[in-house]
Amino acid sequence: MTTSVVVSTSVSEHGTVPATLVEAVQRATVATFSMICGEEPSYIGDGNDRPKYDGLVGIISFTGDVPWSLMLGLPRETAMALAVKFTGMEIDFDSPDMGDVVGELANILAGDATAQLDAVGVTVQMSVPTAARGSDLEMLLPGGLPSVRLNFSSPDGNFWVKVVTAKPT
Repeated sequence: MTTSVVVSTSVSEHGTVPATLVEAVQRATVATFSMICGEEPSYIGDGNDRPKYDGLVGIISFTGDVPWSLMLGLPRETAMALAVKFTGMEIDFDSPDMGDVVGELANILAGDATAQLDAVGVTVQMSVPTAARGSDLEMLLPGGLPSVRLNFSSPDGNFWVKVVTAKPT
């Protein structure tokens, strides 16, 4: 399977997310979700101007050469479809098990991103995953942090991955 990656150094109003980090996360996302969905997800652009939604977010933080955080956003329908593919059974959206599934999906994605970064000489260590669920969910970040939201479409629904780096020194 050929993986096509669009490399972007995403410049937000608060600074630049390094291209190496964006590329590693894009590659990891395509690889992880191709394995789970059985088909490569399509990268449909970046940007931080998406509306709030009803769903879950898996969150992992990283320390090391580049301090950063990864957020995996799954709308309700996408989370439910991926849960079936990932676990082999239906899981109630409101159950604690759904939070565990989204946390584990974020963990797998983060592990792949860590391996992608290691391959280019960037060393990072991951935290344990955290999951948040809500209606009209909006992730509020400290002001001034460089970030980019990478949007994807898959056979199981749309989802996004947000990359947030520490403030440049």
